[in-house]
Amino acid sequence: PRNARNPIMLRVIGFLVGWAAGIIGAVALYAAAAFGLAELPINRDFRPEPAGIPVGLTSNGVHANLVLPIVTERIDWTTVFPPNQFPAYPWRAATISFGWGSREFYLNTPTWAELDPGTAASAVLGFGGAAMQVAYWPPWPPGEDYVETRVSPAAYDALVRHILATLAMDAEGRPRRIAGSGYHGNDGFYEARGRYSPFVTCNEWVRRGLAEAGIRTALWSPFPAALLGHLR
Repeated sequence: PRNARNPIMLRVIGFLVGWAAGIIGAVALYAAAAFGLAELPINRDFRPEPAGIPVGLTSNGVHANLVLPIVTERIDWTTVFPPNQFPAYPWRAATISFGWGSREFYLNTPTWAELDPGTAASAVLGFGGAAMQVAYWPPWPPGEDYVETRVSPAAYDALVRHILATLAMDAEGRPRRIAGSGYHGNDGFYEARGRYSPFVTCNEWVRRGLAEAGIRTALWSPFPAALLGHLR
């Protein structure tokens, strides 16, 4: 009887070992693909336009945002995101940033200290839909966490289309703001299309926008470092 249980126990142990090895292998393969493909550039012939429209990227080391001028001849973003929706709209506002990601993660994790395993798992598994963070800023200062290029009107228009196509609009064609959302008063969250996953991350959303605009970027980049690196 005791010996009869040993084959069952061995099969259970074998299953668990195989399962763990599979998980480790999948993570290793993901990391290899992420860092390998991130080093491969696309739109290699892109060159900054000396008199073009500024397009910036900023990163906190985990998450990248697009940074654009508030007003250009192509679009006035205050007509899309009225300043009266932002209690702490900067008096020297000159730029507007856009970031896309997991709705639940954005709304429930104002700081990294508030991150919990359930929220992280929900984001990775794509539960809860997506949201876009929009924030108004003064002129963005240069630094290691910020890189800027200049693009043609056609490239800028492509970025604008990428952003607007991601937003979930109401019946009147306006972005649907999530009530009571925002971290600092100069920002807010809006309902967005898509679903976050390990393959379609916040940084991959930025990368796709750059790719559609013909701007030099990575072949695939779930992490932000390569996005900034290809524009330096």
